[in-house]
Amino acid sequence: MRLVLCDENRIMCEALAASMEAWGHRVVAITTTAEEGIAAVGVHQPDAVVLEPLVPAGNGSAGAKAAGATLALTGHTSANQAGKLGAADAMRTRYPGTPVLVLSSFVNRATWSAAMRMGVAGYLCKDRNIGQIAAALEVIAAGGVVFDPAVLSHVSPQPVSRRRAGPRYQLTPREKEVLRRLVAGQGTKQMAHEMSVTIDTLRGYVKNVLGKLGAHSRLQAAALAAREDLLAELKA
Repeated sequence: MRLVLCDENRIMCEALAASMEAWGHRVVAITTTAEEGIAAVGVHQPDAVVLEPLVPAGNGSAGAKAAGATLALTGHTSANQAGKLGAADAMRTRYPGTPVLVLSSFVNRATWSAAMRMGVAGYLCKDRNIGQIAAALEVIAAGGVVFDPAVLSHVSPQPVSRRRAGPRYQLTPREKEVLRRLVAGQGTKQMAHEMSVTIDTLRGYVKNVLGKLGAHSRLQAAALAAREDLLAELKA
């Protein structure tokens, strides 16, 4: 995979780059500010971005305040935490086809919830080893989503609308299977192939699952299933 790495700590970023190269990936850009990272995505069109939540360059600038204010006003998170995820938000908005893996030392409700709403492809704690990061990138490359189990206790239940009539969310057998596969981090093509359905049909199932759970993204749906211990029910 061709990667853009973004981290305020250049030494850490360079060490990660060396490790990713050893795993067969090609690092096309190492950046240390939000502006550099966003620009690098536009120039290099990478297969994925590995991003540490960054305070936009010129901390306190109009751009930083706008990024924070926009998310804070929608109730997603505080302006401070939103500002730290400003780069991820800008990348997802400008380059929606480029998946973003957030590699963060922040394990709190505000940061996690904001990242989910932005549609990031993954969220890992920064203390994960290189093998786990590489594995996460493989899942993301296949169109899947990855979330760190360590952050599940911080997922806020409030943003998810609870629609409980009958057996919880009233998922059909096919929808239950789709949710199980989302939790496993499978991508669209893999799920469609293993379930022997078309891509369009699979996307329809995913849309139904998100709607019934009141989730905004695949990542949030998977996190909700894990947090609420739905896995046992999904096997039924």
